[in-house]
Amino acid sequence: MKKLSFLFFLLLSNLILAQKELKFEFDFARFKYDSTSVYLEFYYELNPSGMKIVKLQNGEVSEAIVHIEMKDLGTNEFFINRSWKIQSPVLDSVQRSLSGVIGYVVPAGRYSLLVKAYDSQNQSLEKVIEENININPFTNEKYSLSDIQLSNRIKKDGADPNSIFYKNTLEVFPNPSMFYSDQSPVLFYYAELYNLKLPNSESQFILQRLLYNSQGKSVYKLEKQVKQSPNSSVEIGLINLSKFPTDTYSLILSLIDPSTNQAFVSSKRFYFYNPGVTDSLMKSNTNANLLSSEFAIYTLEECDKLFSQSKYIATKGEIDQYKKLDSLNAKREFLFRFWKNRDSDPSTARNEFKDEYMKRINFANENFTIAGKEGYLSDRGRVYLVYGSPDQRDFYHSESNMKPYEIWFYNDIEGGVQFIFGDISGFGNYELLHSTKRGEVTDPDWERRLRTDN
Repeated sequence: MKKLSFLFFLLLSNLILAQKELKFEFDFARFKYDSTSVYLEFYYELNPSGMKIVKLQNGEVSEAIVHIEMKDLGTNEFFINRSWKIQSPVLDSVQRSLSGVIGYVVPAGRYSLLVKAYDSQNQSLEKVIEENININPFTNEKYSLSDIQLSNRIKKDGADPNSIFYKNTLEVFPNPSMFYSDQSPVLFYYAELYNLKLPNSESQFILQRLLYNSQGKSVYKLEKQVKQSPNSSVEIGLINLSKFPTDTYSLILSLIDPSTNQAFVSSKRFYFYNPGVTDSLMKSNTNANLLSSEFAIYTLEECDKLFSQSKYIATKGEIDQYKKLDSLNAKREFLFRFWKNRDSDPSTARNEFKDEYMKRINFANENFTIAGKEGYLSDRGRVYLVYGSPDQRDFYHSESNMKPYEIWFYNDIEGGVQFIFGDISGFGNYELLHSTKRGEVTDPDWERRLRTDN
């Protein structure tokens, strides 16, 4: 019986590990509203792949819950704390992607943002996004630019005024993933220009459109003149990326006052995947350094293993890119750049950041490996890799009515946070039950799961 239970536990663990992150993308842009506030637009896209289907009276849908928390870091008060239910219809047995936009008038301040989206029928299929947002109202005294909104398509003729994407006579369909590829290589963008009136000058503004690659090299430049006007105006455009190689790029709009040569700049990063084009200069430099690095002798299995260990600190774009690599040399080059970009001191021969991270991998494997599953794949291993060694670690192994558990304390994160791990199965696999860290698992009633009389 114990053997069967153990095998069932291993099978269940593998099924849980096999579940993927919810395919949910999120972005935002700030636009002028008044002297004390900005108009903040949130953009989202839900790809229902892997979600459970809900049957309703009028058809079938994929249903997700999106929860947004936006907190003023000065007052510690919530500006937004609510959830939405979004439903994507299933047509002809095909789950359709769904895009949307939500807008708020937000007063000046510095805010923390937490977005959590999950399948309403399978809450383990989720995605959490966290970052800080500065809200600085656009002044009436000087020319300025809004944020850049990336788009998959902008409709001018025949735009629908009733569309949720309608603004300034246009339908602007957002691209919150900030991802383009050789299959969809045209980048559209939308921005707003404010207060285009220069004192004592008849000159016209200059608007530059620039693209920089991940090495900081300018790969595209176009400029035009913009007439003066006391009113706001809209800047839309497109860039065909099909001749550019795979890379992370920055789109920059620079609004220049020719009388002073001063500029107001707005930028947006995006990722472009184009396997058919190679950047010969970058490849030449990369290969020269790669051949003298440790990655030059990595096998395919070693490359995949290292990236598996590194995924906790990788961006979504990097994870997506690695999945699409189809050769050993491409994976070697990717890992070489991946760790080079994170080198805390490029002037030394050692990569101190990688050395420290691999020490954490070794510690996790030595201390948290259980039932053949390496320690870095465990909940405790992930937390250790991401946040480091806890300031305090309390063990609870012998309470009569409770299964074993332990609490980790981090004093310098968000004013002090804790992680609670419990051995629910009794096989030594400590699961993360509850944490006070934003974006982590939250269950204030975690003790219930540990009671032996449950």
